[in-house]
Amino acid sequence: MNRKQLLAAGAAAGAAGLAGAGTAAAKTGDQGAVGSWFGTVTATNPPLGSFASILSLLEGGVTIESRRYYVVPPPPFPELLETTGHGAWTRTGNREYEIFFRFLLQQPPPSAGAPIGTDNIRLFLAYDPAADTLGGTFVSQVKDNAGNILIQVEGTYTAERITV
Repeated sequence: MNRKQLLAAGAAAGAAGLAGAGTAAAKTGDQGAVGSWFGTVTATNPPLGSFASILSLLEGGVTIESRRYYVVPPPPFPELLETTGHGAWTRTGNREYEIFFRFLLQQPPPSAGAPIGTDNIRLFLAYDPAADTLGGTFVSQVKDNAGNILIQVEGTYTAERITV
């Protein structure tokens, strides 16, 4: 290999290294809200306590949220089962996001699993890149099968990114 070929090979290797570093930085650097999050939902109005949530925000604006499937709401509401929530998210400002998703609700066993309605969640979150966390508020509207609001719950949401 002559000097010219050696310099060309070195430049190509350096460029490949920089490209790889950029890819690694994109995977671990400031991703904004895109990714999966382990969160805590705290109902404050009415005060119903807290529970864990797993939220994924995918590129293109799709969101998926999972939590416990068996729910014991406050009286006079019956026990129920809740599906995984699906929905959409959008950026509303600098590191600020609005997220909407919907769960299907049904009666738990030993009933025949009759549909109860939907739980419609709207999150208003901000991303903190220094801590790599999300935080903000939510509004939940549980609606019957006809779309009538049975209960509205408000509260806070905090989450940390799930990483390897």
